[in-house]
Amino acid sequence: MTWNQPLTEGTKQCPRCGAGFECKVDDLRHCDCVAVKVSLPVLKTLQGQYDDCLCPNCLREMATSAGHSPAS
Repeated sequence: MTWNQPLTEGTKQCPRCGAGFECKVDDLRHCDCVAVKVSLPVLKTLQGQYDDCLCPNCLREMATSAGHSPAS
């Protein structure tokens, strides 16, 4: 999958750490991509570095390391 292809839910492997995780794109209330606040510049960087979604832990780590709290 690439960022330009349609998203699908299901089990995925994080391209950053290799961990398996459950993608919930079809249930946005529970989707980590919605729950974790990532700034636009960080999101653009992630899109350039990875071809698919990151696991919740990596997504939170990237958001936090960029100076943005996952809860903000």
